[in-house]
Amino acid sequence: MARFVKRGKSWQYEISHKTDDGQFKKIRKSGFKTKSDAKAAATDLEYELARGYKVNSKETTLYDYFESWMKLYKKNTVSEVTYRRYNTTLATIKNLMPFVTLQELSKNSYQKYLNKYADGHAKDTVKRFHMHVRACVLNAIDEKVLLNDFTRNALIHGSVQQKKKEDKFLQFDELKKVIKYAEKDLNPQYASRYMIIVGANTGMRFSELLGLTWNDIDFDNKTITINKTWQYQTGGGFGPTKNEASIRTIDTDGHTLELLKKYKIDQDALGLDNEFNLIFYNELNGPISNNAVNKSFKNIQTQVGINNPITFHGLRHTHASLLLYKKVDIMVLSERLGHSDITVTSSVYAHVINELRKQNKERIVSVIETIYE
Repeated sequence: MARFVKRGKSWQYEISHKTDDGQFKKIRKSGFKTKSDAKAAATDLEYELARGYKVNSKETTLYDYFESWMKLYKKNTVSEVTYRRYNTTLATIKNLMPFVTLQELSKNSYQKYLNKYADGHAKDTVKRFHMHVRACVLNAIDEKVLLNDFTRNALIHGSVQQKKKEDKFLQFDELKKVIKYAEKDLNPQYASRYMIIVGANTGMRFSELLGLTWNDIDFDNKTITINKTWQYQTGGGFGPTKNEASIRTIDTDGHTLELLKKYKIDQDALGLDNEFNLIFYNELNGPISNNAVNKSFKNIQTQVGINNPITFHGLRHTHASLLLYKKVDIMVLSERLGHSDITVTSSVYAHVINELRKQNKERIVSVIETIYE
């Protein structure tokens, strides 16, 4: 039972609570304007205590809890690249609020920390940080370590200018110029241009392309199977795909496959020491580097007159945007891209979907008007 004491002009509640080690401790909180307010707060706390709320965890810092949660739930369950992003979030917490406990954080204080982090970072960077912290906090609530979600409805800002969505992909006529130029002077000793063409026509991630082996190509059925990646950021070697949905088989056009077929013949003629049977493999340096592909891609864009060149990853956005504009079903596109959920596709390509929505507005109205004809 709670005990209530008046302290000057305010009220305080006191609850005797048995901890996990069998000891009884007093929980006190003051500052309530009326006894009724104190009783209401005490009743809420007693209810949570009965449900398993862990009072002893109130001194746990966000940094310590996030580190434990990350190692328990993310290590060996996400790719090494993704896990490194969680480590980046952990380092950010250490720099931003190293000694702040979970119990000290409120919606207001958390928002202040987010705003501080936003000063000097792009909105997408702040958003990723917030999503990681929020996932951790929701777990803490499930564990009864926290009662309230201080991350709920947080506002995400950013002060660093980032590229607009429409600047991250090529227009259709630009893509055609890039592909046409890339096909000029193809040389099997250098894999960059081959990867640019295949990347543009499949929408595959760089690590997926790099992990392709010749046995992943089915020339008869015109498909490419993605079931692994090449861990170029961690020293090389095959690794898992980004998620389970990324394991997929995609349809491929005949022109791209004929190009790859000739590339395979030319590669064999070179007698490459390609022990992993990789498709995109250079004669001198082995698996092609991300830097080399981006350098080659930027040079091609410059040569064909593209003033604001995009990165190689932008070819994935170009591929997806093109298919959306051509009315390819978003569910089919999501599967082709290897997204874990259709909501990911809808979120990433919201700018395209909004434009298509505007284009279809008049069409919808005209269809409905035919009812009255």
